[in-house]
This record gives sequence, C-alpha cells and structure tokens, in this order.
Amino acid sequence: MSKTIYNVSNELCTGCGACYNVCPVDAIKMKADSEGFLFPEIESSKCIECGLCLKKCPAVNDDDNVNSHTPEVYSVCASNDIRKKSSSGGMFSVIADYFIENGGYVSGVVWNNKWEAEYIVTNDSSEVKKMRGSKYVQSNTGKIYSEIKDLLEKGEKVLFTGCPCQVSGLNHFLDKQYKNLLTVDIVCHGSPSPKSFDKFLMSAVKPLLPDHSENTLDDFKSYIKDVNFRNKDRHGWAHSILITMNNGAEYDKRRSETSWYSAFLNGLNCRKSCGNCRYATIPRQGDITMGDFWGIDETDTEQNDGLGVSVITLNNDNGKECFNVIKGNFISVKTQTIETAKKKNGNLVGTSISHKERKRFFELLNIKDDFDKITEYALKRKFDIGFIGWWYGENYGSILTNFALHQYLKSRNYSILMIEWPLKEKPKGPVQDTRARRLAQKYYNVSIRRTFDELHDLNWFCDMFVVGSDQLWNYWSIKDTDYFYFLDFVEDSKKKIAYATSFGHPIFGSPNYYLKEASFHMSRFDKISVRENDGIDICRDTFGVEAVQAMDPVFICNKDEYNTLIKTSKINSEEPYIFAYILSPTTEKRNALLELAEKLNMKVKLVLDAQFNVETNKAIMDMDECVCEKLEIQDWLKLLHDSSYVYTDSYHGACFSIIFEKQFICIANIKRGISRFNTVFELLGLTSRMIFDPYEAKNYIDDVIDYTPVNIKLNAEVLKSKKWLDDSLTSRKAVKASAYDLLNNKIRELEKKIKGMSL
Repeated sequence: MSKTIYNVSNELCTGCGACYNVCPVDAIKMKADSEGFLFPEIESSKCIECGLCLKKCPAVNDDDNVNSHTPEVYSVCASNDIRKKSSSGGMFSVIADYFIENGGYVSGVVWNNKWEAEYIVTNDSSEVKKMRGSKYVQSNTGKIYSEIKDLLEKGEKVLFTGCPCQVSGLNHFLDKQYKNLLTVDIVCHGSPSPKSFDKFLMSAVKPLLPDHSENTLDDFKSYIKDVNFRNKDRHGWAHSILITMNNGAEYDKRRSETSWYSAFLNGLNCRKSCGNCRYATIPRQGDITMGDFWGIDETDTEQNDGLGVSVITLNNDNGKECFNVIKGNFISVKTQTIETAKKKNGNLVGTSISHKERKRFFELLNIKDDFDKITEYALKRKFDIGFIGWWYGENYGSILTNFALHQYLKSRNYSILMIEWPLKEKPKGPVQDTRARRLAQKYYNVSIRRTFDELHDLNWFCDMFVVGSDQLWNYWSIKDTDYFYFLDFVEDSKKKIAYATSFGHPIFGSPNYYLKEASFHMSRFDKISVRENDGIDICRDTFGVEAVQAMDPVFICNKDEYNTLIKTSKINSEEPYIFAYILSPTTEKRNALLELAEKLNMKVKLVLDAQFNVETNKAIMDMDECVCEKLEIQDWLKLLHDSSYVYTDSYHGACFSIIFEKQFICIANIKRGISRFNTVFELLGLTSRMIFDPYEAKNYIDDVIDYTPVNIKLNAEVLKSKKWLDDSLTSRKAVKASAYDLLNNKIRELEKKIKGMSL
C-alpha cells in the first residue's frame, strides 16, 4: 500500500484524524496504540488505494500557510464572571458567545460520560459552556471535520478551536478557504496520553471511595462528577486539578502537588510528535491564536489581577476582522509584542521537548497502577529492583539465565535496573559492543558505570536488590570484586534477595579473612535461595544462614520469551542435525561426537565456548566445517530449538534441551562444577542422561526420553520456585536503622570532609 497513510511514521503522526475523515470507503479506523494514542489503521479489504489519506495528511505535506510572520499581539481580559469559569483570560468564551449569538456553530472539546476528551460541534450555548476550561489530555476529533464541512457547505458560520495540529488537519481536509469558517489554535504544550490520564484518574479516585477492591476503570469513572484542571476559586490563575466525586469527596491539588502535572509539563506522557512539533511556530495555523499570557505581571501589573489574561495573535485578515468586531466585549485589551509574549510562553514560537525517560514512563504505565510511582520512577530514574548478575558476560548460558530472571521479574510487573560491573577507577572509553550488550540494549534498563566507591548511590535508585543466578558466589570467580555479589554496598533498609545463586562447587574455598566479611554480608540478606542442593549446606554450615533450593531462572521464564527471541534469528537450520554445544573440548568428546553423528546419520552444528580459549577449543575439536561462530543469543537458541538431537557438556545446554523437550545426552563437566548437573537431573529423574565417558553417548540413541513424567516433576519444582520468589519479593520488610548503615553514612560524610580539605 504505497499510497496510503501507512507511509507516515508514528513520530510524525499527530492523530489529527484528517485521513479518517477523508477516506471515501471507510477503510480507516483510529485505534489506540500501546501508549494510548490514536493512530490510523487501514482495513486492507476495503482500501481502494486512492491515496486521499496520504494526500490530506498534514504531517507529510507542506502547509500552504499564508498567515503572517509578524502577527498583531494582544493581551485581553474578559469580564470577571467569564474569567472565573475560564482557564485564562476568557478569549474562548467571548468569541464563542459571538458565534452563537449570531446564529453560528462552535466546535470544541468536551468531556464525554467516560471522562474522555472529544470534539463536538453545536449551536447550543449550554453545550458550548462545556468547552470552557483546559482539558490536558489528547482529544479525539472523530468525524468532526466532516461535520464541519457539511455545515460550511450549507452556509453556516463555524468557529473551530483546537491544537494547531488539529487546525492544520481541518485545513488539509477542507483543502480550500471558507469565509464562513474561523479557526483558533491554542498555545499547546503537548497532548498527554488518554491512557495515562485513565491511570491517573484511577490512582486519584481510589482513595476517595470506601470500597474499591473490585472496581474497574469504568467503575471508578462512574463516580466522578467533575474534572477541573484550573480551579480559580481555590487556586487562582494557576495550574491545579480538582476532581469532584458524586459522594462529595474531592481530589484537590496544586500543580506542585500532583503527579499529573509532573508528567505532563515534563514531557513524559505526551505524544511523540509533540516532542518535535512543526506547528509550534510563527506563522501559526489558525486565523487567531490564543493562550495564557504567562509573565504578564512582568510587563503589566495592572492588567494581571489574578483571574487570568489571554495572549492572542491575529494571524491573518480573517482573524483581524473577527477581533475588531468582538474586542469591545473585553474589559481590557492591550497591544503587546511577540518578544514580550514569547518570554514565558515558549510554545507560542517553539516546540516542547520529550523527556529522555518518556519511553520508560510508558513501559511503567503498562505494568503499574500507581500513577504517582510511575511518574516518580520515570522522572527520578528509580526502579523496584536492582539486579546483580553476569548479564553482560559472553557465555550463552550466563546471558540466558539473566535474561530469563529479568523477564520473569518483568512479568510480575517489577521495574528492573540491570547493574553494571563495578570498576576500580572511572571508565575510559565506550563499553565494548557484544552480543550480551546488544540483547541488553533491546530488553534492559542498564545503570551507568560506577566505581566501587560509587555503588552506594544505587540505594537511592532501587527499592530492593536481587542477586541473580549463575556462579556469583564462586570465590575464584569473584575474588577481585570485593563483596559486590554479597551486596556490601546495599543498606540494611533495602530488601536483599538471592535467587538460585550458585557457589559452583561443594565448598566455598576462600581465605579466612574473606569468609568472615562475606559471612557478615550473607547475614544481612532477607531471603536466600541457591541453585544446587549442596548450596544449602554451604549456607548453613559455612555462613550460618538458612537457604532453600530453587530452579535455575531459565526454567521459571515463560517459554514464549524464548520463542520470541528465536523468531528474530536469521540463520538457516532446516536439515536434521545434532546440536553440539561443547565448553570443555577433548579429543574423546570429538571422537564420540563423530561416532554419534554417523550412527544417527546426521550433520553436526558445533558451538564452542564463546568466552574463553576460542581458537584453542577449535583446534582440539578439529571440525572447522561444523563450527558455528559469532552467534547472537537468538541464533544459539534457534540452533538448539530446531535440532534433532543435542550433545553437550554444558549445564545450560542440558537445561534448554529439557525446556524444548529434546533428545539429548550430557557429558558431566567436572571442571565447571558437577553440583548443578546432579541437582537438576536428580530432581527431574534424568540422571541416566548424564555420562562421564563420552564414548557412552552412542549407547543412548534408542533410549528415548519420555517427557511426560519429566514435565510433571519440572512443573512442580517451577511452581515451588516461583512461589518462593514471589513471596520473597512481596514480603514485608521492617525498615529500621542499623549500625551498618549508620556507620557507613558517617564514613561517607568523613570522606567528603577529607576530600574537601584536600581541595
């Protein structure tokens, strides 16, 4: 469909609805996206590819804007009675009253019965009054352009007021000048998401209702009597919000007290196109532009009486003619300059900027209900969980076990900060581009790189901390990282959880000095689970803490997450083959693999350790024609998933063979730690699938794994592990001062003083 509205990107589309109105066969519908903004969707079976939708789209067509580059500028005040019921100086009410009194129609935005902002056109003065007041949420134009055109063709006078992009949408739809039409665009800061407004309403209204445990969004909205964004009786001419309930309860907040304005005015919840608005400029779109004259007190203290002042620009002769007729209806009209007007009204001549955390705001909006927390987390870059793990490593198993735990936590509606590997000194140069970091870029929020001395700052950003799986408590792997993996930097006021963390071996073989401090930090954990059964013994006998065994995260993650990854792989894996994943190559493993391939009459796709000894491992296996190199994580998954048989000495190679119900044989890898193999195979009744002699592999060809009993056991273990983790995350933590926290705070204060003295 090369000639349709699908050519317009989401970054450009304003949702004006011109395409929806112009489609001659009703093939276009306006549908809300994941952020709650309306975008056009085409029903292909109806589309005749006439190209009208694209032709009328203001986002991709140059404006034929003949309005003035030097418009006349005024500050105006309507009567006190009108201004008390208006957002600013009452400009809209005066001009709307004029049209109604002279037999015309007015089109503007009202609240419907679901507290959604939508357009109507009417000649009923009581309906026009509903258009008064700001509605800080994107409005739905519906078929309003078509309705206005019908009225104009009949010779009726029509006033249209809206955001400049909506005025542009109407002008492009009409595609000709109508003397009986007056357009007024507002000085717009941006259009917030209706979905975010719904979430805000729910958060604001919940405490006002006695019983809300089972209420839906529509239920909450049904209790609302009125929503007023600028209540002048209580807060004067300033941003505020008053939600009045049918039971008399109220949500009454000033701008500084409510998260709605924090999100809106900081550009968190506005449409993407608002962050680069092509209409917030001069010449303006409408015949007249109107808005609040913020900063009028700096130029005219007499006119600013606290009830509101409107700034208006007369952008063409049509606007001037109308204003000359109605200006006698204002109690105050003063000439201004564009320089004075734009000082504190930047959107008169310039676009708003989307907040850098806008994307994350909408991610949070889709997983959380508390709008205050959503906004705070986005503005202050806060997270529910600080995640410590080897998510940045190059080993496929490490990457996937961290991915799995991240995705599981995310599915439980937690926001997660993946914490970077700490450094001894400030980092120099960019982080290396790796397969792990390419995956992270797509799926994770990642902390900035910190030194060990700066890790304490993470307490401000994260509400609790989770140490992930893999051998994060293997002394020989972590001895150069101080006590990072024992969360020495985390305050006692923060919850600390270890999920399926591994020691790698049956003992914790560290020097005594290290063991003492590690034991202290282990005692500060709130909940501990370990991946291997012997890890329970180490925790009890070596560290004096209680622990339970939990399944590796790759098992608790929904399989759909892996399938989604696999679909992004571009490698070919059609013919039947053995997937051989070997981390510790030997000549025996090579020969046994070739023998197995001959017996099964299959080709081999060989993957070696991507982290260590790459060239040496290739030389040992001496199967260059079979080696698959430089695989992305989705490629590794696809090769295993699509294989007919798996031959591996990798723990995670075996785990994913079980997840994808593969026929497999696993060679015990004592070098990399046998405990994890023993635990998972014993739990699932698969001990026969682990061999110590590679040459025994050929003996298991006809020993077919029946996954029915395996899955019964696996599902039971997974449910148990999930429950432990969920309960640990939600359990109440008593927040109290600890000697450790107090001492650390004193040390940091002293370090700051010493540093200041040295300067």
